[in-house]
Amino acid sequence: MNLNGKIIILLDSFAKTEAQAALTAFSEAGGDSSAVIVAPITEKVAEQNTAEAAEAVAVGKWPGGVPRTGKKRSALIAGADKRNAVALMRCFRSILPADADSAFAMVTETGRTWIVDDYLAHIRKEHEFMKSADPSQDPDMREVD
Repeated sequence: MNLNGKIIILLDSFAKTEAQAALTAFSEAGGDSSAVIVAPITEKVAEQNTAEAAEAVAVGKWPGGVPRTGKKRSALIAGADKRNAVALMRCFRSILPADADSAFAMVTETGRTWIVDDYLAHIRKEHEFMKSADPSQDPDMREVD
């Protein structure tokens, strides 16, 4: 995936003002918000594979359409290292109401080939599972600093 050194965040059901506030929080926390491009997920974006969608945004060719809306906010983060991805997730969560129930994921190598809508459904399913799971009992969980 060629993102030209950018971090691309595909946002589902976020308001533009929420994205702007989160990027401001990221900057204030010492992050380089000039490296971050956010784009809303539309029905056109939802039908693309994740790598295509992120690359299109990185080169300024977002396919357009009406941003999707809904109660469940989700985001896919491409091109970020773990530290920046976690910082961005925390900044987005910090500007949302406590009951927003948002789900985030870094785009994985495997996930690059997935259709955006399928990837979002997958992270939403994982998010729901983790609400009741005990990560300390799962050997696959990694501690995030």
